[in-house]
This record gives sequence, structure tokens and C-alpha cells, in this order.
Amino acid sequence: MNALQSHPQPAALAAVSSAPEQRALAAAWWQDLALRVDAGELSGRTADAYRKNAAAWLDWLDRLAVAMPTPADVLAYVAHLRARLKPGSVNAHLAAVRAFYAWTETRNAYPAVARSVGGMKVKKDGPLECLDRSQVAGLLGLVDGESMAALRDRALVHVLFATALRLVSLTAANVGDLVDAELAYQGKGDRDKVARAYLSPSALDALGAYLSARRAQDGPLAPDAPLFAAVGNRAGGERLTSRSVRRVLVGLMERAGHVQRDKAGHLARPGILSAHSLRRSSITTVYEARGLDAAQALANHADPKTTLRAYARVQRGRVLRSLAHVLDLGGAAA
Repeated sequence: MNALQSHPQPAALAAVSSAPEQRALAAAWWQDLALRVDAGELSGRTADAYRKNAAAWLDWLDRLAVAMPTPADVLAYVAHLRARLKPGSVNAHLAAVRAFYAWTETRNAYPAVARSVGGMKVKKDGPLECLDRSQVAGLLGLVDGESMAALRDRALVHVLFATALRLVSLTAANVGDLVDAELAYQGKGDRDKVARAYLSPSALDALGAYLSARRAQDGPLAPDAPLFAAVGNRAGGERLTSRSVRRVLVGLMERAGHVQRDKAGHLARPGILSAHSLRRSSITTVYEARGLDAAQALANHADPKTTLRAYARVQRGRVLRSLAHVLDLGGAAA
């Protein structure tokens, strides 16, 4: 079974199209995304977003009967999106279109028609929400009992906060990647596990308790055994997926009252308080305690601007709020 068969094709990509060559290219790109996910080079969540947003672009081409899109068509699509979506969502759709045609260009199949189209400016002055250190610690109190699942979930919170790893890196980690308190992992864009993370004493204790319980239950763990494994009758022992980690952490945040659901039962603002926001919490905590250099090192960012722009921004809001009394004119002489 190939990757295209093992990952069901979205109906939008299978529909009859006025631009069949675009659908065929999209199907081939989607197959490549599936292979990259299987190889651990791309997160399943990113691939899902690309497929969903690319399908929306193809649907738009169909409605307008555009068979050979150009940069002008991409600009028109952005204008179409701006009328109904927020800037961040418009940029997410545009990112998928860019990625699609960047891929087609590397295959000499179609030019990168979206390369020159700029995204919308997103306001970045406000603080980006994340849990502070005490709130993250509070999640641990919501993990009940000493079951295998409870030991694993406590270890997940500890390790993610101590290392600020991305979910795709954490779920790809093996038992043999942990030596003492040092964890080798595959960073973003890396093909090998060349990056290093260091566990805090509490994280090491929590992870040790979890691995000891697994050894007591299953016997010795092979070096290539997953560091975090699923529990239960159907998937017990298999590698924990990013989706499963997300479900555990968001579930804890919801129980703590940090995450709410709308009337339809959907999570409100899933991109703000989510599993990935635990990485933001960790980086922000280090930024406030040790400064930008330390936060950049923890985040494994090549550019410190990325650290400031996307992660360590809560401090700015707190500083501005703390200055409010300094600028208060109440009581000043008339």
C-alpha cells in the first residue's frame, strides 16, 4: 500500500475540475506530504492544514474556471479571502498555495506563481497568550492516579515544559535517545537527531517513573522503542502521535479552565492555548528569567527575531501593564 492509499484523499482533490492538471499536481503533492509525515520530516498537523487550504484554492479555481493560474490569480484569491477571514487565516491559506507551487516548481511541473505575492500584515503588538510556570505546574495536579496513562501524562507535561520541544520532535524520540538527562532529538529541518535537550530534575524523575513502570509491565525496552507510547487495548505500546499528545494536553487545559468550547462543542481559539502553547510557555519563562540568548537556545531558533516575534512576547505586555501606574496622572497637581 503506498502513501496515497494509506491516507484517504480529500473529496475536494478528487472532484471533477475545470483544471485537471492542477488537481493531478495537488494529488501528487499530497502524496509527497504524506511521505514526509511518515518519515518524520513534517508534522501531520501541518500537512493537514496544507491539504485543507490547498483544496480551498483548487475549489476557487474551479468556480472561476481558471485552468492555468498566474500570480494575478493568487492576488485575486487573497483579495477574496480578505473579505471574510482575519489576516492570520489569510496568510495560512496563502502559505499552502505557496508551498504547493514551490513544490511543483522543484518538479519542473508548474512555476511558483505565488512566490511574489505578499501576505497580510498581522498585528503583533499585543501579548501572545500562554500559561505561566505556576499554571503549567497546576496541570500536573489534574493528572489522577498512578496508572500507566497518568505516569505518562505527567511525564509529558514535565518533559515538554523542560525542553520546549515541538510535538513532532517529542513523538519521534526513542528510549535510546535519552542518556542521563540529555535527550537527542530531530529539530525542525534536520534529517538526523543532532539537537540536544536537557531535562530538569523533576522532568527526569517523572520520565524515569514512567519508563520504570513500562519496564515492569513489558520487560526491557529496546533502544528504538518510542519514548512515549500509547496505552490501551488497541494501540498499547505503539508510538504516541502528535494528535494524541495534543488531546492529552488540551484536555488538561480545558479541565483547568484555560480552554473553553463554543456552543457547538468546538474548542475556542485552539491556536492560542494548545499543546504548542506549552512550548511558548517554556520559552517565555526562560526569556523572563535569563533573557533572549537563553530563550533562543532553548527554542533552537537560528534567528532571535523568531523567538521574539512568535514566542517570547508575553513579557512585553506584562512590562507595559506594570508601567501603567508610572504614567497615571491621578493625583497630579492641576
